[in-house]
Amino acid sequence: MGRFLQVGDEGAPEPRLLAAGPERTVLSGRIVTLDGSSTVHPAGFVCIEGDTIAAVAGDAKQLPAEFGELKPIRTQGTIFPGLIELHNHLPYNMLPLWDVPQRYTNRMQWRNDYARYAPEIRWPAKVLGSNPDLDYQRAIARYVECRALFGGTTTAQGLSRSDEFYRGLIRNVEDPGEEGWPVAHGRTDDARPRFIREDILEKLRESRPFFYHLAEGTDAEARRRFLDLDMGSDGWAIDRHLIAIHCTGLRPEDFGRLSAAAGMVWSPLSNFLLYGRTAHVEAALKGGVRIALGSDWSPSGSKNLLGELKVARIVDEELGGPFGCEALVRMVTSTPAAMLGWDGFVGSIEKGKRADLLILAGDFEEPYEQLVSAVENQILAVMVAGRPRLGRRGLLHFAPEQQETVRIGGQAYTLDLAEASGPTLNGLSLASAVAKLTYGLANMPELARTYAADTCFLVRLAEQGRLPKALLDAPWGIELELDPDLGRLRENCDKASEIDQTLIRRLSLPPLTEIDDPSFRGRIRDNVNLPAFLRDRL
Repeated sequence: MGRFLQVGDEGAPEPRLLAAGPERTVLSGRIVTLDGSSTVHPAGFVCIEGDTIAAVAGDAKQLPAEFGELKPIRTQGTIFPGLIELHNHLPYNMLPLWDVPQRYTNRMQWRNDYARYAPEIRWPAKVLGSNPDLDYQRAIARYVECRALFGGTTTAQGLSRSDEFYRGLIRNVEDPGEEGWPVAHGRTDDARPRFIREDILEKLRESRPFFYHLAEGTDAEARRRFLDLDMGSDGWAIDRHLIAIHCTGLRPEDFGRLSAAAGMVWSPLSNFLLYGRTAHVEAALKGGVRIALGSDWSPSGSKNLLGELKVARIVDEELGGPFGCEALVRMVTSTPAAMLGWDGFVGSIEKGKRADLLILAGDFEEPYEQLVSAVENQILAVMVAGRPRLGRRGLLHFAPEQQETVRIGGQAYTLDLAEASGPTLNGLSLASAVAKLTYGLANMPELARTYAADTCFLVRLAEQGRLPKALLDAPWGIELELDPDLGRLRENCDKASEIDQTLIRRLSLPPLTEIDDPSFRGRIRDNVNLPAFLRDRL
């Protein structure tokens, strides 16, 4: 496991090992707690015992006795809660930014675009995510979790079922793995009134977070999906467990009704790239709706929450500043924690909560502005449950068999991918995952040609009894939320013929971070739907 290093007494030639991440550690630096009082300690201390924050002290005199003899780790940075993302489609995040061909007015238009969306997003995700070569699935999981981690994310949403491949670096809201934590579930596809009455109402009664893509689009059809939640004499299918994603089709007067929900998740960049506008978040604020921020997915979103924060700030400025930087930072920390019902565990730096932390270099800016303005190579370390998972070289030490060195924006980092249990991904390096996906995307036409034959061959073997017959209807591949009909081996064989091999083309694996992708902002500015105010300020 990773251990923090600190330069010893003056004149010492090498750093000295002082404390272990999962045991007892004292971190010093500016602490932005995001607690209910917005407490900021300019030179404070976070005391960590195991996976838990044991104490937060504004000065050394307040340190508990059991931590008083530990020499604090001087981070020379600012410590924030780890970032929480409540809208992401993780399995798609190995795909490049999509060259959106036109302005759409609702989500079904681009999802049914078999000339562009299918060959550039749907089929490549299917070919790799459900490939009989399971190393592609493992590589996707490793790559997309590292992509989130490199942006400071410690908790993510985006898996509609517990997936064995996602049991590693960051928390998964659909499978928290912690006793007493609400377990989220949800629905990505639109629902009509009968289904809402028979299914969604029942799910809301389960008293756990329910994610629902609501009114994604700008036309009357998109808004109709919101009005469909009106169950007449049974009231609205909106309660404190509903987390509504997008809400771009809602009119300003609709947000008063939505205030009964846990909140909404705002993904401004994706909304602008696909639809040319975003949700009426100023009306949501006035209506009392809690707002979290999500980057959606790589085909039409930011690389991570650090990027999405910058888009949100530009929108906030365009609206006259109804939010400000602290509110934006809360959209990725304390607010999503409260929406999940996880605010007793994460989302702020307080005694008794899990030690999910993001440490940024320096403390010279206004603290909330610092996070909103941060880029990936300004991260010093990311901790999940008291365990350093990513850290700047010189700040962290890992055993040689555990560590992997990566470079982010020219800075050297060490990455801890080791797991004591769950061998599915254990031992797969990020470098190996990148190499595997680079090859797969570059050879997509060839893989697509063999995909159907290989998948259906497995089906025949199972039907003949040469493989377990249970394999036919068992979950298969990494579940693709936007293509839920591809969850089983038999279904993948049946639908493999849909892939038009004359349309599918070679793709490139995108860099993991925006700072290492110099063309990223330019490609966003080239989008046909981007409003001028956003294009000018990116």
